Amino acid sequence: MPDLIVIGAGLSGLALAREAAGRGAEVVMLEARARIGGRVLSHRTKAGAYDLGPAWVWPVLQPRIARAVQAAGLALTEQAETGGFVFQDQAGRIQRLPHGFPQEPPSLRITGGIAALVEAVAAGLAPGVVRLEHVVRRIALTETGVAVTAESPAGPMTLHAARAALALPPRLIGGIEILPALPPSVGAGLAAVPGWMAGQAKALALYDRPFWRDAGLSGSAFSQVGPLGELHDASLPGAEEAALFGFFSWPPALRAAHRAGLPELVTRELGALFGAEAARPREMIIQDWATEPFTATEADQANGNAHPDYRPIALPAPWGERITLAGAEMAPEFGGYLEGALAAAEAALGA
Repeated sequence: MPDLIVIGAGLSGLALAREAAGRGAEVVMLEARARIGGRVLSHRTKAGAYDLGPAWVWPVLQPRIARAVQAAGLALTEQAETGGFVFQDQAGRIQRLPHGFPQEPPSLRITGGIAALVEAVAAGLAPGVVRLEHVVRRIALTETGVAVTAESPAGPMTLHAARAALALPPRLIGGIEILPALPPSVGAGLAAVPGWMAGQAKALALYDRPFWRDAGLSGSAFSQVGPLGELHDASLPGAEEAALFGFFSWPPALRAAHRAGLPELVTRELGALFGAEAARPREMIIQDWATEPFTATEADQANGNAHPDYRPIALPAPWGERITLAGAEMAPEFGGYLEGALAAAEAALGA
């Protein structure tokens, strides 16, 4: 019987599983998706990887991320911000300012994408620990621990372990039957916690060259019209291609109402902000996290873009003696961020 079943193979779950295994525990990890990473997702081309989930880290403020990047031997590059800034007001009027608003400390990107960090953490696990396409449906407390029932490609299966760790957005826990049932107040508390990024979406436009730099622009822009509200240069250093990416300011319901036309609306906005060449990307990728059932719930459709004030939640006895909440939203600090994912893993292990 395993010592620990980790549910969710995002960064927090992988870090938790790796550290627990390093301490001698027998670990099994169940992941609903057909891939690891959770909200970390990279679009890969011959030139490299572009992040469609979280994209930036700030190692000077985030010691766990700094250590993880160093341990993985990954390189960091600063977000490109040199040049002018484009602003579009609510009336659609466009201004080009001579300089932007560089962040301090600067936002850094991981070469190979955030997925490279996730893959490096996962590489420390023994073969067979991670089981993909295992959708957990029930967790029952037993005399000796927990019984976790999941739907797998081979059919329903139940695993027994001493403990379980839920490395999931809190609202997704409501989709798992827990026996005995959690007190209504606890369930309501979990349901009230928005999943980080669960209501957000990003667009990535790929080009042959960073033509906006010829016009003295940084690739950064802010629009009060949308559908993208905040845009940045996503080009990879030294690559023979270029990219712009943007966060959608339109809420999930408005995106859903215009789903088929979103690529055209995005390219039209890019053209208005950066010129005609921007309206002709060679490839357009839209990642809407609100449509991902293993990230977002119906309640997340009302999520805004503001970062919630996350606070850890501990399950009461007897559940808390067998089940630990270990998602990034449960971190004691940097809740929701990648640093928070690592902090939540540490907290789950009592580090």
